[in-house]
Amino acid sequence: MISALIDSAVALAALLEEENRALAALDLAAAAALAERKRSAVDRFVAAEQTLRKAGTRTAGHQREAVKELGERLGALAEANRRMLERAIAAQDGLVRLLVETARPNDGRYAPAGTRRRPTPEEHPLSLSAQL
Repeated sequence: MISALIDSAVALAALLEEENRALAALDLAAAAALAERKRSAVDRFVAAEQTLRKAGTRTAGHQREAVKELGERLGALAEANRRMLERAIAAQDGLVRLLVETARPNDGRYAPAGTRRRPTPEEHPLSLSAQL
């Protein structure tokens, strides 16, 4: 039973590390592609933990230390994952806001204080030279 918990914790940690690398690179597509595998790994870990609790199984000796270290590692990975997910969501939100703002038509009659009005195509300077 304890080996199932350890195996599921190691698998979950590996997935969190993979997702954290993707999030650190702001590769949101790669991070999103891991969602189903991550959900499955979490479910396996929770099921293994609940099985141990129901059975009243206790770890002893070196297994206790291994489980403790895995728990600390998972906690650190999960915290880093949370921070990076928040960062990725904020970056994505900023991009969406930028795209929405850019897509708004600007007829030149109004520009918010402190911003420059975007010139219309007719206002772009153009010069021609006939030098040979």
